[in-house]
Amino acid sequence: MRKRQFIPTLLILMALGGLSELKAQPQSLMDYLAECERKYGSDANLVNGEKYFYPYGRSDGHPFIFEEAREAVIRVHEKEFDGQLVRYDIFNQQVILDYRDVYGSITSLVLRNEWVESFRFDSHFFKRMTGPEGQDAYFQVLVEGPISCVYSWSKDYLLNLNSGVQSYYFTEPLKESFLVIEQEFFPFRNNRTFLKAFETEKQKTIKQFMRQSRIKVKKSPDWQMRHLIEYCNSLSHEES
Repeated sequence: MRKRQFIPTLLILMALGGLSELKAQPQSLMDYLAECERKYGSDANLVNGEKYFYPYGRSDGHPFIFEEAREAVIRVHEKEFDGQLVRYDIFNQQVILDYRDVYGSITSLVLRNEWVESFRFDSHFFKRMTGPEGQDAYFQVLVEGPISCVYSWSKDYLLNLNSGVQSYYFTEPLKESFLVIEQEFFPFRNNRTFLKAFETEKQKTIKQFMRQSRIKVKKSPDWQMRHLIEYCNSLSHEES
């Protein structure tokens, strides 16, 4: 495993937090990094964020939700940067930014989780939230409202017992599903556990809707789950 290297804190901090001293603020995240490097240079005494090196070259599979980097919109310190090449490492819960530096080299950077508020790949929206165990983590937000539906993604890294030599592999992505109601997380795996998140008088109405729409939450695609959650939210609007 190659040793991690560090990049200057000053460079990342001013790049991600905004740089008021610059006459013209660039639009992309990498423009911020490049402009800071040109204006301020490197300060070896100020180190924080990490350069990323892929440590699983001898393992089967990969730790990402999508294997290849995808264009994403990243929100950092209330600023959005679109057109960024991003990989989401769901095994280590890290957001990896791939970019071309001022010298023309392709570099990967581990973005600080406490700075990244959200990121979006097309229709996949991920947001940093305080999870059911009281710790901040990234969740895929399917619907956000009085009743929200979110997914937590992960992978396992296991020893391959079928190989003649010691080797490891990553599993397929593992999904945990939650309803979030008044900031409380309700895990669900099937229709029965989904309904348990609601008050008794609402369960019968929602159950009837699920039957009519032929919804099985364990296998339902995202569009169908959105339809279901929007219906559940409409019941709350009717009561108010």
